[in-house]
Amino acid sequence: MLRAFRDGDNETPKRYQLLEVPVSIFSSIQHAPLSEFRNDAPVIPCRAADGTLLARVALDRSDAKVTVRSIRLASCILHAEWIRP
Repeated sequence: MLRAFRDGDNETPKRYQLLEVPVSIFSSIQHAPLSEFRNDAPVIPCRAADGTLLARVALDRSDAKVTVRSIRLASCILHAEWIRP
């Protein structure tokens, strides 16, 4: 995941981070009860073994889109960070 940071709304981003989202964050989905998937647009929480929320996965059945939300940044691996002059 590439993150860009800007000082103001009309500014060009100057600071960047390259993060890896470990697939292990999503392993709890396979243990989610079927009732979590019954809504038209379900949002399934992904939790660590201790119950900590690591991310949310939103499923949009209208166009088969999967969106990952609220990723806990402390669970990700920072590969690079730089500032553009």
